[in-house]
Amino acid sequence: MSIRIVHTADNHIGIKYLKYPENIRKTLVSERFDALERLVKMANDKLAHFFVVAGDLFDSTQVRVGDIEKTVALLKGFSGEAVLIVPGNHDYCSGPDSDFWRRFRQACESVDNIHVLSTSQVREFEIDGRLVQFFPCPCPSKTGSDPTTAWVATCDQRNSDAVKIGIAHGNVTGLGLDAADQYFTMDRAALEKSGLTTWLLGHIHVPFPPTESGNQSTFFMAGIHTPDSVRVRHQGSAWYLECEPHGVVAYQQLKPGRIRFIRLVLDLANAEDIDRLLQECRAFTPAETVLDLQLSGQLGKEDQKKLRAATNTLSDQYLHLSVEQDLRDRIDAGVIAATYRSGSLAERLITALVDDRDFPDAATLAHEIIQEVSQR
Repeated sequence: MSIRIVHTADNHIGIKYLKYPENIRKTLVSERFDALERLVKMANDKLAHFFVVAGDLFDSTQVRVGDIEKTVALLKGFSGEAVLIVPGNHDYCSGPDSDFWRRFRQACESVDNIHVLSTSQVREFEIDGRLVQFFPCPCPSKTGSDPTTAWVATCDQRNSDAVKIGIAHGNVTGLGLDAADQYFTMDRAALEKSGLTTWLLGHIHVPFPPTESGNQSTFFMAGIHTPDSVRVRHQGSAWYLECEPHGVVAYQQLKPGRIRFIRLVLDLANAEDIDRLLQECRAFTPAETVLDLQLSGQLGKEDQKKLRAATNTLSDQYLHLSVEQDLRDRIDAGVIAATYRSGSLAERLITALVDDRDFPDAATLAHEIIQEVSQR
């Protein structure tokens, strides 16, 4: 029988989303709990033995007690052997008297299956006669130049029949951007030589391996369980693993997130481009999408009206819409007739440039220069 594990990280409970309107903010805050609840249900459906949180369950060590208690209530719903939580760099544990984790443990006093692994020592469990060892590597601070995993190499690992799982939080060489080595960077070769079955990691919000299913991997990066910004392009990620002492024999990506943050960057030139914008938006579920439009280009007056109508429609449909525009007025015969005296040098110049297909922006640029000069 394989040991079944659901692996999550970077849940960041407690993000406030202050830049959003209050009704949207509440929805986004709630989604972090809702996605965690969905993930616990997935773990139960998979009959997982362990639910592992590889750091940053919380967004900071200043999370409200009510949020801690709500999180505990959700994790309490896991029906397997144990929930194992390792502090990450956002919810780090600076020592045994850490005030934040003391409050968390108080919230868990009546719960038997939730364990905070805040010290670097082996934790053992027995599942149907099989020994399972966990090697937790908690973060002691927000940043750190050295990996927290070094102690594992000094452990006595002579029991070759045990399933041995490392849990850590930090960057992995070549995986995330950490030029200054501030985030407990781990070396892939060191992870491979550790002698463990596999490593369950957090910190990089992008899942690793890049394949959604398979077998064997030296380490797994959970990714974030539900997106928190446009930087996250997946729909939320966690892993379901089946482990034997020699390695992972099967893995599958779980996708508990619902809300997506989508950014579209488009250059608009005509009504067809506006239609293309609307077509791209139809690929998303409006009630579950925070949509960020970054629009540039040139549009005539009528097309600008069409764009305003389109964005008003999108605003009514989507969970939230933000629009940044860097649009210029497209110069056409109507603009020329309304702006310049017929037969004038300026009128003849702009008219000639409108028809110049090799330089489609020339008429607009010339118009802007002429207007600027005339106003001096």
